[in-house]
Amino acid sequence: MKKKKEKKEKPEIEQGEKKKSPIKLIIIIVAVILVLALAAGAAVYFLLLRGGSGDEEPEEAKKTPAVYTIGMDEVVSLDSVMDEGAAMLTTVEAPTRAAAEEGIDEKTFRYKKAEDPAALAASYIEVLRGEEQGFVPIDEENRQLAEEPDLDLKAGSLILARAAATGEEGEEGEEGGEGTAEDPKIFRVIVAWSEYALAIQVSHQPGTILPPPEPEEEESADATNVSEQIEFFKNLSPSVLGLPGASMSEYHLYPIDGWVKVNGYSCRQVNVYLLDMPEETNSFLGTYFITGDLQHLFTMDENRQITSIELE
Repeated sequence: MKKKKEKKEKPEIEQGEKKKSPIKLIIIIVAVILVLALAAGAAVYFLLLRGGSGDEEPEEAKKTPAVYTIGMDEVVSLDSVMDEGAAMLTTVEAPTRAAAEEGIDEKTFRYKKAEDPAALAASYIEVLRGEEQGFVPIDEENRQLAEEPDLDLKAGSLILARAAATGEEGEEGEEGGEGTAEDPKIFRVIVAWSEYALAIQVSHQPGTILPPPEPEEEESADATNVSEQIEFFKNLSPSVLGLPGASMSEYHLYPIDGWVKVNGYSCRQVNVYLLDMPEETNSFLGTYFITGDLQHLFTMDENRQITSIELE
């Protein structure tokens, strides 16, 4: 008899930026969610996560699985970690035709009659992220998330992944697989839930797990604002910038949002244009970069070479 596991308290998750839904290529929640939602008179949370386009597995394949398996990879199933009767497996769906044509091996397991799908999903995700399973949260571009995912939602989804198992000589360990060290794959698990149901999709996907994106450069406490930076340019002699004329009032200055790194400095990019008369069209004259403290100025030529400009 299967041992009934104690319910784990829902982990406290640090509030972070809400993540966007998984990529359109992976469609998780079947029409059963739509039917249940309509029957309950509630909103449908997964308009982009509709399912039902793949081939259903034979009835014997729908028996409660201990693990979900793709090739040589396997991950503990939701059935193995949840309390008995916490949810019911209703559908096992084989790869969609489009996925099969692209050589993508995937299976989707759909559950309903769950008392608390969100809490069940959070508990399962905690198991997947444990040392034994070794999954990490990623985005649709296979980058690790820079912040903790927000699981305190009635409806949501999360992508997790780890490197796919390989056979000898770097070959992907699945029947008919041709993966090599030059053609790596990841073992990906998508967990999605609504107020009425859950879905777990497992698949092999090409690529590797990438580091999280670098945080955007923050302005220092003594950094000037855009208005001050433009005023600085207006007070320069055009000759400093290698431009003709007696005053920068003859030119149009267009600052670019955000900060960029130039020679190790955080800079504002400013593009300079000249208004041609009588056509009243702008002619591009150059790209310049000014540091937030207004102490360093750079220019970039048409070959994208950076040159420092001396400030008098």
